[in-house]
Amino acid sequence: MDVCHPAAGAYRVLVTVTYFRIAVPPFMNDVVQTVSMLVRDRRTVMKRIGFAVVLSLAMAGIPGAARATEGALGHYFPGTYVMPLAALMPPPGLYWNSMEVYYSATSSRNLQIPVAGQIRAGLSAVIVGTTFTGLWVPDVDIAPNTSLSFSVSIPVDYVRGRAQFGTREVTEDQVALGDIMFAPTIGWRSGNNFLSASLRVWAPTGAYRNGALDNPGMNYWTFTPTLSYTYFDMKRGLDLSVVAGIDFNTRNPDTDYTSGALAHVDVSLMQYLSKKFAIGVLGAMLYQIEDDKGPLADRFGGFRGRSFAAGPILKYTAGTEKNPVNIALSWAPEFGQKNRIKGGNGVYLSISGKF
Repeated sequence: MDVCHPAAGAYRVLVTVTYFRIAVPPFMNDVVQTVSMLVRDRRTVMKRIGFAVVLSLAMAGIPGAARATEGALGHYFPGTYVMPLAALMPPPGLYWNSMEVYYSATSSRNLQIPVAGQIRAGLSAVIVGTTFTGLWVPDVDIAPNTSLSFSVSIPVDYVRGRAQFGTREVTEDQVALGDIMFAPTIGWRSGNNFLSASLRVWAPTGAYRNGALDNPGMNYWTFTPTLSYTYFDMKRGLDLSVVAGIDFNTRNPDTDYTSGALAHVDVSLMQYLSKKFAIGVLGAMLYQIEDDKGPLADRFGGFRGRSFAAGPILKYTAGTEKNPVNIALSWAPEFGQKNRIKGGNGVYLSISGKF
C-alpha cells in the first residue's frame, strides 16, 4: 500500500541530508535479539507492524523522476514504491510520514533530451527534498477483512539542473513546491497474505517554467492504478512485498508533449532480526510501454525509456511500544538505462508514526 507519494518534477529530491544523522548505530544493540522474541510478544509486534505499514505507505508514494518521457523524468523513481509490509493497511486512525530523498544523475553530452519544450544535452541533476504525507484510515466495516485509506502527499524540493548550451554550460536551481499527490486505497487480508489496490493521482501543482532546467513540477496530471501484494510470516520474520503500477500521463499544455505510459514493478525482501530491526534488499524495473507524443517526441522516435535499480534496505523501530516511530533507509542505484540520465543514485529516508 502507499502513504506518501507526491512528487514532481524535472529533477527533484527532498530536504537536507542532515536528516540522515538519524541512521546511526543505536539500533545495533537490538540486532542481537532473535526472531523468537518477535514471536513471544505478538501483541506488541502487531502494534509495531501497524505503524510499519505507514512507513511503507509513505515510501511507496514518494515523488520521483522516471526517466524516458519528457525531461527524461516522470512521477516515479525506481525502488521507491515498495518497502516493508507494502500491502498491509494500518489500523483505523490518522498517520504521518516524512520522506527525505537525495538523488543525483548525469548524462553524456551526446545524449539529447527534450526538457520543458527545448532540447538539452549533457544534462545532469541533483535533487534534495522532503515529502510530507498524511494518511487517514476510517473506522468503517465495508466487508470482512477489508480496509480503506486516503492519503495526501505534499513535496518541497530543491532542484539543480545543468546542461550544455552550445559551448556554454548553464546551471539553474530553486526550492519550490512539487506536484501534490492523492491516493485512495482499498486493502484485503487473508492469513499471511495481504493485497491492496490504489489509484495515485498527481496534480500539476509544482513550480514550472518553459525551458527551465530546475522545474520541481511536471506540468501535467498522472494517474497510476497500482496493485500491491505482501506475504508476511511473523513466525519467521519474513516479509516479501511486490508493488506494480502503470503511469498514464496527460498532455503538457505548455509544450504540447505527452509522456508515454510507464510500467513499473518494485520488489522487496525483508528479514526481521528482532522486534525493532530488519534488513533486506530491493529491486525495481521501469519500462515505457508507449511512445511519447508531440513535435519534439517525434524527432526522437518516441523516446521510450527503461531503467533498473537494486540495493539494500534497513528498517528500525524507535519510540515507545505505545507510540512507535518507524525509520527506513534505502539505497537504489540505477543501471541498464535507456533514454534516461545515466548513473542515477537515490538515497531515501522515511520516518513515520501516528498522530
